[in-house]
Order: sequence, then C-alpha cells, then structure tokens
Amino acid sequence: MKETFPCKSMKKSLFQEHKTTDRKEKNAELLRKLDIYRDLVEATTDSIYMVDRQYRFMYVNPRHCLRLGLPQDDLVGSCYKDFHSPEETLEFTENVAEVFKTGLSFQREHHSGRDGSEFLRTFSPVRTAVSGEEVTAVSVISKNVTEWKRAEHLYATLAEKSPIGLFIIQDDHFQWVNPRFEENVGYKAHEILGLPSLSLVNEDDRQLVRMRAIAMLRGENILPYEYRIITKKKDILWYMETVTSINFNGRRATLGSQMDITRQKMAEDALRQSEERSRTIIDTIADAYYETDLAGNMLMFNDAYLKLRGYTKEEMQGNNYRQYTDKKNADIAFRVFHQVFKTGKPAKKMKWEINTKEGEKKNVELSVTLVYDGQGKPQGFRGMISDITERHKMDEVIRQQAFYDYLTGLPNRKLYYDRLHMAIKRARRDKKMTAVIILDLDRFKEVNDHWGHATGDALLRAVAQRLQAMVRDTDTVARHGGDEFTVILPSINRKEDALLIVRKIIKSFQEPFGLDACNLAVTSSLGMAIYPTHGDDIDTLMKKADIAMYRAKARGCNRFCCYSNRA
Repeated sequence: MKETFPCKSMKKSLFQEHKTTDRKEKNAELLRKLDIYRDLVEATTDSIYMVDRQYRFMYVNPRHCLRLGLPQDDLVGSCYKDFHSPEETLEFTENVAEVFKTGLSFQREHHSGRDGSEFLRTFSPVRTAVSGEEVTAVSVISKNVTEWKRAEHLYATLAEKSPIGLFIIQDDHFQWVNPRFEENVGYKAHEILGLPSLSLVNEDDRQLVRMRAIAMLRGENILPYEYRIITKKKDILWYMETVTSINFNGRRATLGSQMDITRQKMAEDALRQSEERSRTIIDTIADAYYETDLAGNMLMFNDAYLKLRGYTKEEMQGNNYRQYTDKKNADIAFRVFHQVFKTGKPAKKMKWEINTKEGEKKNVELSVTLVYDGQGKPQGFRGMISDITERHKMDEVIRQQAFYDYLTGLPNRKLYYDRLHMAIKRARRDKKMTAVIILDLDRFKEVNDHWGHATGDALLRAVAQRLQAMVRDTDTVARHGGDEFTVILPSINRKEDALLIVRKIIKSFQEPFGLDACNLAVTSSLGMAIYPTHGDDIDTLMKKADIAMYRAKARGCNRFCCYSNRA
C-alpha cells in the first residue's frame, strides 16, 4: 500500500525535518564525546601540550601549568624557550621539527634540568580536519618516569651486589652473569658469555643438572639441586641451584641462582669419616649440632645451636625441645624421633619450624640419628640443624615466579595445566564433568593504545579480581597470556551448572571497571568446552574451547559460545 500525503510539499517538509533532527542528534553526540575527551585530558597526571611550527604553546593542560607554575592564559602563545634552558630548547625543537618533517609519532626520553626528573615524551602530529594530511601542530604527552628509572636502577644494583650467583641462559648459552657468579667460577664475564650452559659443570654431573633443571622449569620439582663446578683454577666446588623461566630481550630464557655449598659438603663428608673428627668439626661448623636423651632433653650442643635459638648455655642445658616450638611442630618432631627410634634409620633434612628466645620464627632443616650405648641399646638422639629461613623465603619467591602470573597473581599457564590435569582425572574417577572456559577481552589493544600500558595492566588486574569473585573456591581462574584468561569448573553434574557461571561472568562485565586513571567499560568473548562431551584430554578441550571463543568473538562483542561440531 503506498504512502499518501495531502500534498508533495508536506512530504518534503517532513523529510527535511527528520534530516535536521538526525543531524542535531549526531552533533550532540559528537559534543558529548568531545567533553569526555576534554575532561580526560584535563584530569590526567601527565603533562599534555600542543605547539605550532614556531614552538609556541597552542594548548597546555592543567598538569603542565602546575609543573611550570603559571596559569594557562600566560602560557598559551608563549614559546617553549621562555621556560627552558637553551640545551633543553634545542632538544625539544629538533624533536618537533622531526614530526613536522616526517609526519610520524615517536617517543624520546628527556632529563629535566628544572628538577632532575626523568620523562618519556610522546610527540605526535596534529593534522587538519579537512584533508587529514597537512601537519599543523605537534602534540606532546610527557609522562614522569623518575620512579620507574629508580626502580630499574635498584633492581640492577640488587643483581650486581647479590651474594648469590645469578645467570641467564638463552639458546643453551650464557647471556648474562652477575659479579658473584664471576667470583664463584673464577672467570670474567667476557670469558663466560657465549659459552654452552653446562661447560662449567663437572662432566659427571652434566646429565643430572640438565634433567633437574628441565624438571624445575616444568614445575615437576621445586627443590634446589646440587652439582659440582670446575673453576678457572681447576678447583672443584659444590653448588646448590634453582632455575626459573623469564623473558629476556623479548624471548624466553632461563634465570638461574646458585649458592656455594662446598663447605657444607665437606662438613658432611668429615662427619661420615669418623666420630672423633666429628667432635672437632662440631665446635667449628656453622650449622647447629645437638644431642638429647630419649625424652628429648638437651644434653649437648654447639655454639651455633645457641646462636640459632638465642639462648645461653645455662638456659639451654637440660631443657626439652618442646619448649622451643609450638605444639604442631613439637608433634612433628615427636613423630620423626619416634620413627628413628623404631626403625633405627636416620632422618635427614626434615623441614621444621622453631621459635627463638625473642619469639622469632625460623625455618630449619633437622637431621636425627639414633645414639647407642656400649651395649648397643638406644640412649638418645643426635643431629644437625640448618637455618634455611632465607632459603625458604627464596624458594617461596621462586615458586611464586614459577607458578603464578606476576601481574595479576593468578595461576599461570603452567599451574593451570597442572590443575586441569587433576580436574580431568578426578572427573573421570567420579564420573562427573569439567568445564574449560577461555575468555578474551574485546578490543584490549585499543585500551593500551589509548590509555597506555599502565592502564592496560591495571585493567587486567581488575578483570582478574572480578573473575575470581564470580567462581567457586574450588574453581581455577588463570591468566593464559596477554588479555586471555582461562577458567576451570571441576566436578560439575551438568552443562547448565557451567552456564550459570558463564552468565554471571558476562553480566559482571556490564559494569565498568573503576581504575585510578578512569572508569573503563570492557566486554569479553567466552568459549567453553566440556569434559567428556567435547574431549577427554587437555589439548582437545583447550583447542575446542579456543574455537568456541573465536566463534563468539566473530559474532560480536560480549558473546559466549559453547563448542559445537557445527560452525
């Protein structure tokens, strides 16, 4: 049926009115966006300003006004050189001229003569709105990176002054060593760099070192391993080592730390050689030595034992070991002592926690051996105690680095796969289901490009916290890499149980993320695969969840897709 109008002029008038209304709405929307951008520029903690070809300020945001100590009206129209030294002015004008010449954006580091602060300045062309080609001005975003530089210097100083030998291996060759490592092996850095990673290891220990290092990198072992090295002077020394994966110069590498344990090894050998020599060593070794009766009352100890506990000889003599630890650790020690008494076999390197006289808790390794009298009857115990408090802290740091994402604190890819393996194994045993979800943030690159990587990192941390709040305590949320997160929902009875969690996650992304710099509204695309419906192994489930995620992303933002054989 055709539209009917009283006349052609009325039809034309209605069309023009509609067109005018549409244009007004678009203009209003544009103005609204401009207000938002202006507010952001005005509120940022970075200095933002714009100059023309004569290096005169065309615009200065409040932050830069504050830095120069002048109001905006006094700055606009004035030249950069009016507020900076000739050297700084020359540096600035050369950078601006380069933008006008090339039409390209770039970043330069800048040291301020005003207060010594360090800045990272981004120079960008401002083009005409008509053609979009002619560069009419240059915008500058100046970020204060003084604290970053100080932190960088601090980390470098810690590495250089570390009492532990540190090194980086990439492509099976040394890429970096610290001064302590040079001292340990007797070679200078230029003699080490480029050598094969096992070239300094005793030939008989090389295969063991390779196997232990691979196991630690895979997360199969977290305990330090021991081996011998041959120094430049041909001395053979014992070292204890740990390794972890890092990113070095944009590629995967291995960071290793080594501690000299040669003296400890020598002490152990001496103790095994003879009881008489052991008595001499007991008075000089760094580790604590003790002897007790069968009830655990102290009979003998060395100075290191007193130093470890913080007591005098008179305070310690005759006291029971239970007085120096809490009930939990006292019970642990009792079970170990009882096992040694029952079997006659010594216990070595038992992990234990003690309290000093001042109430400080220390982590130690305890060894226990049964002592017999002349008739072969048990009469007490003796052993060694090593203070491993610092090593324990180091192990925790290494474990955190090996299994958790440094940015969000979530389990990393390595720990995620380990938990998924256990979830599938448990689901197979209990005849239940396990859901695997892959979540990818939509247009995350735009956040980094517009707000910077610091805001991008803050957003990733906020996403991690929100995801953890959406799942059960038994579920796992991990960061798989970049802006991709993964979720394991173990021991579910039906697909609908997983869908409830998925809907909660999608709904949660409808609320913007409140960050220090701004509030960001970000959506996500989710893909899911379920064991055993879509596969019974990790690789298959991850692949199908990934396919589902990309299908969801292809259908638009803020979507979810469960894997199906149909595309």
